[in-house]
Amino acid sequence: MAENIPTLTAVRTGPWTFTVDNGRGATVQIGMSGAPDSFSPVELLQAALAGCAALSGEAQLAHRLGEDFEMSSTVEATYNAENNRIEALANRIVADMSGLDAEKREKLIASTERSIAKLCTVKRSLAEGMTATTVVADKQG
Repeated sequence: MAENIPTLTAVRTGPWTFTVDNGRGATVQIGMSGAPDSFSPVELLQAALAGCAALSGEAQLAHRLGEDFEMSSTVEATYNAENNRIEALANRIVADMSGLDAEKREKLIASTERSIAKLCTVKRSLAEGMTATTVVADKQG
């Protein structure tokens, strides 16, 4: 299933602050790490993985736990200051499975992990590596 992925633009709205609009009414504020009312770029990377994994595993969990189940997806980043890069992202999805016996719980965990591995574009892209290019241009040309 091909997804229409929109082109996004970060527009400078102040010193060290940018806003991105997805064209569907949602905006996100991007700023330096620790800036109020904004996400840092690294936090957005973490959020992308947390959200993508959660959305990719939700159907499996909802099927067994019911539509109103509670779930959280937490992503911890390992930062290498010497190289100024994120070396690893660790995602942990938690849902209350106490109503299932051990065998059903293990099957649900395995099927949810398979769904995430297959469906989460962000996780797959990060795991496989991708090309990221940047070009700086004059507004006139």
